Amino acid sequence: MPRSALKDGLSKQARYRAGKKAAGLKEVRLWTFNTANPAFRAQLKRDMVAIRNSPGEADDIAFVEALTDWPAEER
Repeated sequence: MPRSALKDGLSKQARYRAGKKAAGLKEVRLWTFNTANPAFRAQLKRDMVAIRNSPGEADDIAFVEALTDWPAEER
């Protein structure tokens, strides 16, 4: 059974956002690539081939791997 309208006239989502805003938070929207998009996949394959055929491939890969280890784990 549907709920009756609330006195504030706001939807559940609007109330949720208002509560978060009152708590000092702000909404941030993040757009990212649609990896299921055929155009994206085709561009990704072209980019991978270009990297693979690059004379500095080993240096490029080492650089990316160094970034993924940052900050270094303490053992």
